[in-house]
Amino acid sequence: MSREIPEGFPITLPKVALAGLDGLEPDDAEAGAGVSGDAGRAKSPAPPLRLSAETRDRLRHEISRAGGREVCFLATVDAERVVHDARAVARGNFEAVLVAARDAEVGGVMLHNHPSGVLEPSDADMNVAAQLYDQGIGTAIIDNDAERLYVVVEPPRPRPRVALDPAELDAVLAPGGELSTRYPGYEDRPGQRAMLSSVVERFNGGGIAIVEAGTGTGKSLAYLLPAVRWAQENAERTVVSTNTINLQEQLAFKDLPLVQELVGDVKWALVKGRGNYVSIRRALLAQQTQGSLFEDDRSGEVRSLLDWIETTEDGSLSDLTFSPSDDVWEEVRSDPDICLRSRCPHFQECFYQRSRRRAAAAEVLIVNHHLLFTDLAVRQATQNWTQSAVLPAYKRVVLDEAHNVEDAATSHLGVEVTRRGVFRTLSRLDRKGRGILTAIHEAVGGSDEGAEIRERVENRVRPALSRARAEVEGLVERLEPLAPPGEGAIRLGEQGRGEPATSEEVGERLRATLATLGRLERELGELRARLDLSEALADALEGRVLDLRSVERRVGSIVHGLRLVLAPGEDAGAFVRWMESRGRPSRANLVLAAAPIEIGATLRDSLFTRAETTVLTSATLTTRRRFDFLRSRLGIGAEDLAEVDAEVEVEEGIVLSPFDFESQSLLAIPTDLPPAGPGQHGFDEATVDVVASFADITDGGIFALFTSHGALRRVAQGLRDAGLDARWPLFVQGEGDRSRILEHFVESGRGVLLGTASFWEGVDVPGDPLRGLVIQKLPFRVPSEPITAARMEALQRKGVDPFQGFMLPHAALRLKQGFGRLIRSRADRGAVLMLDDRILRKRYGRYLRDSLPGAPVVKGPWVEVERRVRSFYGTPVGV
Repeated sequence: MSREIPEGFPITLPKVALAGLDGLEPDDAEAGAGVSGDAGRAKSPAPPLRLSAETRDRLRHEISRAGGREVCFLATVDAERVVHDARAVARGNFEAVLVAARDAEVGGVMLHNHPSGVLEPSDADMNVAAQLYDQGIGTAIIDNDAERLYVVVEPPRPRPRVALDPAELDAVLAPGGELSTRYPGYEDRPGQRAMLSSVVERFNGGGIAIVEAGTGTGKSLAYLLPAVRWAQENAERTVVSTNTINLQEQLAFKDLPLVQELVGDVKWALVKGRGNYVSIRRALLAQQTQGSLFEDDRSGEVRSLLDWIETTEDGSLSDLTFSPSDDVWEEVRSDPDICLRSRCPHFQECFYQRSRRRAAAAEVLIVNHHLLFTDLAVRQATQNWTQSAVLPAYKRVVLDEAHNVEDAATSHLGVEVTRRGVFRTLSRLDRKGRGILTAIHEAVGGSDEGAEIRERVENRVRPALSRARAEVEGLVERLEPLAPPGEGAIRLGEQGRGEPATSEEVGERLRATLATLGRLERELGELRARLDLSEALADALEGRVLDLRSVERRVGSIVHGLRLVLAPGEDAGAFVRWMESRGRPSRANLVLAAAPIEIGATLRDSLFTRAETTVLTSATLTTRRRFDFLRSRLGIGAEDLAEVDAEVEVEEGIVLSPFDFESQSLLAIPTDLPPAGPGQHGFDEATVDVVASFADITDGGIFALFTSHGALRRVAQGLRDAGLDARWPLFVQGEGDRSRILEHFVESGRGVLLGTASFWEGVDVPGDPLRGLVIQKLPFRVPSEPITAARMEALQRKGVDPFQGFMLPHAALRLKQGFGRLIRSRADRGAVLMLDDRILRKRYGRYLRDSLPGAPVVKGPWVEVERRVRSFYGTPVGV
């Protein structure tokens, strides 16, 4: 088969073997770079693959019926390596083979004939063989008489799974075990070993383990040890997904190397999204054509990127020592729509392709939730549950920081169209005479073909672009007054402010915008097709043709997004939709967005009932020591699973923190501060006084956590007005890079850091640099925020109290996350000041307090609370 098919996840295949009907065994050493089965493992030689007489007759008959043309078969292979039960599944169509193979038995083989009698596999044959091998299916080529057999990839031999030995793995972590002998500071952690036992049981028996592991448990070792041992014993992959980069890097560069020291080597890879990587080809092309691409001179920036490419091993943004401008990175980043794949001259050294090859060979993958849900979305759209998609195929998943799963999935499964993003896409085609269209115009030359292309660019594409740009500008002008800066998100639909598109003016503009964008999409497709028709131009402008395809697809995505948000039709009930203006008023960016209201069923059907083993873990999964809220939100409550007759065993477990919160911490709640609420300036002023007094008690080393940027800024200004920054280093989120702010805070040893959302979790500052925590307000979600409002309404329709069933559990989990920033080791000691006394006054306060670690509580007027806090720290007045 010679026709190219969509590229699958690349793997190193075994050497092919040309033989008669007896076949040959592939080279197992090369098979070891594959992704599943027993490749690369020591084993006894297998009998050669051969056809049964019945199978040979069947093959001849079907090939004869097809007039000697190509026919694809799927067949079974018995223990003696004899091929049986061949059935024709396609005639010269690889896609049909891949679809049919989804239900094929592991250990089978795909056979197809080469009518020419030349059995050498083509590139397309090898590509399909890679994808089928990923499913546990071999590939072979036959002649039309089924007399000769060319084994491209041997079907993997079925192998029994080796169950993990819980006692063996427990011994690694137990006193006297491998961990204790290697590390002088070893401490036995019974909770860690209990979690290990739970994870081992799920790896052996399948199902879902939900484990809340308190701070200090050492949960990463408790799930990495089983994942690594399972890979060593069974050559099956586990995907470990986290929400934060910090934890990804901890797993990759600290915990996994430790596990390998304890139990031996395993192939692992840290996997990042494609947009994180630079494309060598595109960077070189940007240098050659930067004068026609960028409105301003960006030659220095592009040159710096090329110099970095010469030295970087990773090729991703995290390894880049400077921040490239958005328009330059847009032109040089790796992009699936612009990738030449194996035809690229830089394919072997390509940073992204190298990362894919590492991932394909890895048995433990470290990813983030966004990448995992990208993979699940592709699998759901294609109904591909066994082959590679965005990630190579996997059967076991560990979701760390699992309290973020619903929000991460919601963010990924929604759509967002921004004014800035739309104009950036259109500007790729033309920026004041620069851009892709100008690059094509200048490159096509003076031939007749070139003249025809230039005429099409100038007389068809540019006018279509101008009209689309004008209509988008008109639509934005009419929508922006409906979502003025500072008003937050404006929900659309029945429960919001109606449908803007129902107004005659906005509706007319929307229809015109969709029409002109559709016309532009078609014109780009036509221009690309014309360039493809000319072999000389297609070769010379291959990169720009791919650029056109990329913009064409993005224009299509913009059209889809605008329809979903402003004219959703039948999808209206499944999505919550809104508009908002983000950023400062002078540079506000209009955003149109939609997100699914319910994602539990999607997660259940595409993840939890597909993976053989799923582990969900975090320090904050329960409210009042129950998992009901988490399970209901993720679609794995008992009723949810029964609804689809899913026979999935779910095991719950709580591992308490080894820290002694009774002696290491204090929860202090002043009861005489001004009330928190709208127009809370008195409360903010009181917050300034409390933070200043607290800093005096602790000599700095304080986090102050806020629920809004406005309150943070007001308190920051108040602290500066009071001169606090003259005594202690003051760090304010938003006034610098987040990671650098945190780094400087730790280095100072006595800083005061004010932070909002991202500092409530994923921040680990053990030891003396952090010795006090202020939480200004209870972290309730804003009830008018569109996603929150829509989900509360959905619960209300089901007869569930939305406050008790949604708002309160979310606040409890968030509060527990914030509280958890303080005590990070057995040596840590500190007080948490909760300035929102609703945790005492309101009936729901008991629910929130019951969800926190067992710290002693002191309450009363601030004067009394301050005295108790000074006593806790042993700080005399005036010191």
